[in-house]
Amino acid sequence: MDKTKKPHYVDNQKFYAEIVEYRKKLQEAREAGLEDPRIPNYIGECIWKIANKLSTKPCFMNYSYREEMVSDGIENCILYFKDYDPAIGQNPFAYFTQVIYYAFLRRINKEEKNRYAMYKHFQENIINQ
Repeated sequence: MDKTKKPHYVDNQKFYAEIVEYRKKLQEAREAGLEDPRIPNYIGECIWKIANKLSTKPCFMNYSYREEMVSDGIENCILYFKDYDPAIGQNPFAYFTQVIYYAFLRRINKEEKNRYAMYKHFQENIINQ
């Protein structure tokens, strides 16, 4: 291994293998009429790492609601987990990064709308008395 190259914070191949294994267990449980199994800790840890690392990028790091952005990203990954098809693509890191990225953008838009509503309320009720 080249010493100048750092290992990535999420091992994409292991992440992919864990997802494939989980999807097999999920399919078996559904065929047997059982409850869906929990998402394994490793997959959850990878999603958490991706969300946290993405939140430290310059375009996201200075928001006061960064923790809410990370939470939204993780929640969206769990919601859209079933949409990731390992047969189509073998890069779950890219898929979940995109899911988290768009969750961040939705949170920013939501907070900007709330801020605007608060500003208008303040302007109409406090300043214009």
